[in-house]
Amino acid sequence: MRRLAADQHVLLAIAIVLAALVVEVASQSRAGLVAAPSIAFLAIQVAIGLLRRGSKSRARDTARLLLALGAVMWMSIGSGDPSTLPLASLLLPIIAMAAAIGTRQIVIVGGVTILAAIFAYTVPGVATPTIQAGLLQRGVALGATAVVLAAGTRRTIAMLERAIAHAQAASLGMRRRSQQMAAVEEAGRLLGSDGPSATALDSVMGLLVDRFGYRYVSIYIREGDLMRLRAQRGYDEVIETFDGSVGVVGRVMRTGETALVPDVSQDPDYRAASPDVRSEVSVPLRAGDRVIGVLNVESGQDARPLDEGDRDALVLIGDRVAGALALGHERAALRERAELFTRLAAFGSAINASLEPETAHTAVVTSVATALETDIVALVLRDPLTGDDRIVALNGGDGRYIGVRIPPGEGVVSRAMQERRVLSEAALPRTGFPTTLQRTREVDILAAAGVPLIHEGEVIGGLSVCRLDLERPYTPLELEALPLIASQVSLALANVALHAKVADAAIRDPLTGLWNRRHLEVACTRLFAARARFDPDERHPVAAILFDLDHFGSFNKRYGHTVGDSVLRTFGSILTGRLRSSDIVARYGGEEFVAILDGASVDEAQRVADEIRRELEAARVTGSGGEELRATVSAGCASLGPAATSLEALLEIADVALQMAKRGGRNQVVAA
Repeated sequence: MRRLAADQHVLLAIAIVLAALVVEVASQSRAGLVAAPSIAFLAIQVAIGLLRRGSKSRARDTARLLLALGAVMWMSIGSGDPSTLPLASLLLPIIAMAAAIGTRQIVIVGGVTILAAIFAYTVPGVATPTIQAGLLQRGVALGATAVVLAAGTRRTIAMLERAIAHAQAASLGMRRRSQQMAAVEEAGRLLGSDGPSATALDSVMGLLVDRFGYRYVSIYIREGDLMRLRAQRGYDEVIETFDGSVGVVGRVMRTGETALVPDVSQDPDYRAASPDVRSEVSVPLRAGDRVIGVLNVESGQDARPLDEGDRDALVLIGDRVAGALALGHERAALRERAELFTRLAAFGSAINASLEPETAHTAVVTSVATALETDIVALVLRDPLTGDDRIVALNGGDGRYIGVRIPPGEGVVSRAMQERRVLSEAALPRTGFPTTLQRTREVDILAAAGVPLIHEGEVIGGLSVCRLDLERPYTPLELEALPLIASQVSLALANVALHAKVADAAIRDPLTGLWNRRHLEVACTRLFAARARFDPDERHPVAAILFDLDHFGSFNKRYGHTVGDSVLRTFGSILTGRLRSSDIVARYGGEEFVAILDGASVDEAQRVADEIRRELEAARVTGSGGEELRATVSAGCASLGPAATSLEALLEIADVALQMAKRGGRNQVVAA
């Protein structure tokens, strides 16, 4: 029953049969003449409706309409009774249904129906002359009505079909748009939670393939001057980088404008990663005014070409990706900055941990290497006396070059010192090394940076930092941190120098620059303690020279203390110049001086002392009146035996020899 209730031909048959019976009853004609064919017609349509299988068929619909047409024609003229002619008007609903089904049906059924209507009224008119005129008019009117009804119904149905098609297309577009927006939101959530990680970007590629149905998708991220592929789907072979000179991606990289290419074969910039590509949409990923990446989608030859709707959807997704990339870059920059400043905090503590120059220098290069995560750090300091710049400490690199002079203007650190600013080289070749470092064992090309060390407006040195990996040049943040590092290093080195100066002042004679008696005693205690650890037969000799300027008290009274101080300074310079740096030379008293010669015999000490005596005798000091004055010195020499282990014992013997020199007439050297 449900099938019959939905069958439009059965419903039309019921309507025709009921209408025919009502017309016949109302006209009080012989209803039996109509009832029999009506019931037969209805029974046939019901049987066809019950037996129908499969999908709808336009040919079957046409046949059933023609059956209805035949039934109406039989009921109206088949009986031969003129009273049944009004039933021919039931042809009109058949016309309407044919128009509703399709153009072919209205042509076939409509044409037959119009002819049948005219025929239904013409035949009786010819057979019955008394009613010919009226019948012919009604036949023509019925035919004309059928034509108008067919045309109007077909036009109305066509408009309804177009409206339905438009509605369906709009509905499909809305569903597609809704799905795309849902995919955009999901892409935003993925990127928002994970950032622009490889996994998140690959998931976005998956959304574009699964939700949008795109076949070829890729995303490029800017690295320096290049766009480098970070994620893709669909390609067997890929284009890894674009430099902006070729390709649609390169054009978008240059211009910052979205590109829609319906036919890639017509675009001169297009570069193929797959020969199957038909069309392309390339969207710039922006962070402010800067293009930081490109989202690229391509369709295959067997797919529809990409259009404005695809472009608009991809622009939305591109905005989400760009936002995530920008946020990811900011997060990475903040994380890098936080990590760097954490290391800088530890760096400050490390470089101030020691006030000993050598230890402090080592701490500086070690701490800078840790703070900047770099491979080689060189600390260069300027000698305040000579002005030479020399490497005083290295972390990494060739340790043989500690102490090497850096010629002015050669190498990144020397240029940084000259220009008083940070300099960097992403790829410094060996030819850019200082000439004194040309034979270093390091690689032939480095990522390098240099920064001057400035204290109280004066350049006191510089720091050179190098990386062996050219893929990791120094970032703007690291170059920004270098002056902060240099400032802390300069302050730390100034503290070391100040400490050394204060410590030196406590153990040096301020007039002559020689060690004072306190340092002499401490240094000799260490010397003799080290000597005592050897067996007596293995102990090396130690000699002492005790100097005393002749008649110095009288000299001061006669010429004044200023001239006397000049004599003391002159003698101190002679001692410094004639003795080794390993010897201990000190001002022992007012005009007394001591030299301890480790590893020297008494004869060697006597020879050196006599050379010093003769040099002072030859020296001239200018008096207050401009006259040239001369001073002399007496000296006593002694050497420790294997059993002697103290400064006092050595000086007692040297003092005996000194007294002998004085009693012998002064200005001479005596050994005891």
